[in-house]
Amino acid sequence: MNISMQQFTFSAGMRMECVPAKDLIGGSSGFRRPGYVVSAEPAVSYQFGKMSAFATVPIALRRDRTQSYADKERTRITGIYAQGDAAFADYSINIGCSFRL
Repeated sequence: MNISMQQFTFSAGMRMECVPAKDLIGGSSGFRRPGYVVSAEPAVSYQFGKMSAFATVPIALRRDRTQSYADKERTRITGIYAQGDAAFADYSINIGCSFRL
């Protein structure tokens, strides 16, 4: 097996993932833990023939838990700012492949 650096591609991007506090359609009073994560995402891909395999490892730059519907209602009723807990992954590894037709 002959592997050369020309078969590798290195790249980087930005990623934003979020859970909104309000629904676009329907009611927003259900349970959820809204928030968002902004990450820098380095990537490497390896091309062999018509197939390419890739891996990305997002690095979180900002994590923010926003107020949910219930938090806003509790704040309105009590006059005391309320914001629930959140759970963000410490890291993730994304892998995949693509085929050229």
